[in-house]
Amino acid sequence: MGATSTPTDHRVIIWAVPRQHGAWAFLAVPLLVGLALSGWSLIGVWFAIGWLLAYPASYYLGRAVVVRWRRNSWTRAARRALQRAAPWAAGAAVIASVLVLLRPWLLPVGGALAMAWVASLWLSRHGRERGMANDLLLVSQAALAVPLLVAVSIDGVPPQEAWLAGGVVLVFFVGSVLHVKSLIRGSGDRRWALASRGYHGAALAVGLVSPWLLLPFGTAAVRAFAVPPGTRPAVIGAVEAGVSALVVVGVALALG
Repeated sequence: MGATSTPTDHRVIIWAVPRQHGAWAFLAVPLLVGLALSGWSLIGVWFAIGWLLAYPASYYLGRAVVVRWRRNSWTRAARRALQRAAPWAAGAAVIASVLVLLRPWLLPVGGALAMAWVASLWLSRHGRERGMANDLLLVSQAALAVPLLVAVSIDGVPPQEAWLAGGVVLVFFVGSVLHVKSLIRGSGDRRWALASRGYHGAALAVGLVSPWLLLPFGTAAVRAFAVPPGTRPAVIGAVEAGVSALVVVGVALALG
């Protein structure tokens, strides 16, 4: 390998971004909802940035650990994943350190989130990283960002509205997981489509919380029936992004 190619390869490794497009919506929606409820503040934005940096750090670190477990050695792939995790982990650690100094109660919260991450690693080690259990674990952690961001912003116990908003976001995320699974990995099994459509019909009950929530959840129900299996992933992703934006708007109007 020539001397001129090494720096380029190094930059690619350092700034690698996970190609998990749906995960970014799972990160962005709770943070935007949390900011809408708590109002924009420096510490709230600081928390949001740290939360975003923690995702690629945990993703690549998790890949490194799982490959190490499966191969029983630090293979080239495992070391490359560690390299990719390093810059994100460094940035997240700096932000986390400041947040813990300002909000010491975040330390045990971080410990609980670390335990959930380990549980996800255990599922991945046993070949269940794409399973429903792991998906539910991941979206539950994502939705938790809503009350956490509000709590950080006000430095206190989040109000009922924050927990309710987190619950509404979680209801949407579970439906999104079922919907996408019915279109891609479970497209050959009609039970996934039935589960998705049944779930979205039941999820319309969120309208009892506020009619504003029927804006996103009504749209989500329509797309659960209208988008057929075999649809290109890019189209599925675009539809999910649009519905996700409606969730942020609907929750903000209903509970903000």
